[in-house]
Formats: sequence, C-alpha cells, structure tokens
Amino acid sequence: MPPALAMPARRRQLSRVQLNTRVRVELEELLQQFVADHDTTVQSSVDLALVEFLAARGYPLPSVEDPSTSQ
Repeated sequence: MPPALAMPARRRQLSRVQLNTRVRVELEELLQQFVADHDTTVQSSVDLALVEFLAARGYPLPSVEDPSTSQ
C-alpha cells in the first residue's frame, strides 16, 4: 500500500499575495481533475505543493499559529 500523502486543506484565513505563473496545459488539466476529485481548490493545492517542494530542499515554512487553536 502506498504511503499516505498530505491532502490540501480548504483555505484558511491567512495573508496571501498573488503569484502568477504559466504551466503546461497537461499539468493544468491534471490539477483541475485533482481539485474536482478531492473537493479542494487550486490555491490550496499549489500552496501545499510549494510548501512540500521547498521543505524537501531545505527551505521549511516557519510555523504559523492557527488563530482557531489559540486560547
């Protein structure tokens, strides 16, 4: 059985900036299928993909406290 993979969470209320890029048509089609199959968003999927990509290369995202878990 393959290892469990992280799934992108629905959007949290964090500060965001716009990021524009171009991707291959086939990649965008796969992304749209993934989003539909997993009831998520392109934004959440790209966010998770970038976090994992950068962390794997030694650039982990600093912890951000989730306001919903604060006391």
